[in-house]
Amino acid sequence: MNINNFLHSGFKFTDDENLLQFKFKMLNSIFIIVAFFSALFGLLSDLSINDIGPIHSKVNYVYSFLTIMLIFFLRSSKTNYNLTAYALLIISLITFTSSLIFVPQDEFRMIWFYLLVFVAYMISGKMSGLFFTLASIVVILTVNFFVDMQLSQVAINSGILGLIIGSFLSSIYTNKITDYENSLKQQNSSLSLLASTDYLTGIMNRRMFNEISERYFQTAQKNEFCLTLLLLDLDHFKKVNDTYGHQAGDQLLKRFVETLERILNKSDIFARIGGEEFGILLSQVSSADAYILAEQIRKEIENDFMTYEGQDIRVTISIGISENRKTDTAFENIFSRADMALYKAKEEGRNKTCYVGSSNDDLHCPNSIIDNNVPNYSI
Repeated sequence: MNINNFLHSGFKFTDDENLLQFKFKMLNSIFIIVAFFSALFGLLSDLSINDIGPIHSKVNYVYSFLTIMLIFFLRSSKTNYNLTAYALLIISLITFTSSLIFVPQDEFRMIWFYLLVFVAYMISGKMSGLFFTLASIVVILTVNFFVDMQLSQVAINSGILGLIIGSFLSSIYTNKITDYENSLKQQNSSLSLLASTDYLTGIMNRRMFNEISERYFQTAQKNEFCLTLLLLDLDHFKKVNDTYGHQAGDQLLKRFVETLERILNKSDIFARIGGEEFGILLSQVSSADAYILAEQIRKEIENDFMTYEGQDIRVTISIGISENRKTDTAFENIFSRADMALYKAKEEGRNKTCYVGSSNDDLHCPNSIIDNNVPNYSI
């Protein structure tokens, strides 16, 4: 078995589960260490090499066995992490309590509680660390009240004070790590948003559009329903930049996006493909219905204008439409046909909507105009 596979409990983790993946790896590493060394202590005692007494020797064997069982329990579900971590801490507390009672010859046995507190902070967080700090102090004081631990009161007081100091330092460290984790999550979220969003218009960029479109395509082909793509290109947009400047061009693009967002449904996939080219992906909408939407958009843009520094700026758009086919093997097939239709619309004089028919040579560019008798696009 691959060691990483074992440490991850056999689970696959997504990109947003990096922290959980690290916790699984850390907890499994602790299990291995605990199971090995607790069994080793029991074996060394049975061989009279490191005498910890017959009772605590058996407790160590049980400790090792339970830890191994926790490994299998953790592998049964990702949601078992917290429960497994608490179980480890509890049986560790019981085992270390056993050492206080049954191994009086070990003057340094309180050191195990320091380790318990640190691990509690590390694998379960601040509240768990505080709880096991308090539990360790209560155990030490209680055992000392009922059993002669053969330790001086100074040693016991120093041990408890050391636990408090260690818990305080571990708490500070845990708080810093938690702040760092939260900051890292926010940064990753921001980076993810930047990676999927067009910086100018705020809508989806081509990278994300391609990823989502491919998923939609696979679902559409599997379930045999319509998937239609509209490619839109602003006509003579370069002239706007050359005449009025790039700032005017940027404002025009933003206005164009705002206009389309008022027309489109929230379920429609809308993205900036690049420059002045945009894409709209419509799920379970035929090319015939998409044509109605395209013409509605085209006329809306044709009748719209933007005033910039006292000048009215108008723009038109050309649109290419393509629907999925049973023979398509990738979303790129639909995109290529829509691009052909867009090129045809440009070739026909722009400010047109063209669509691909049953074959790639079957290109149509009707001269239909949206009027009051045509219902608004709606699903």
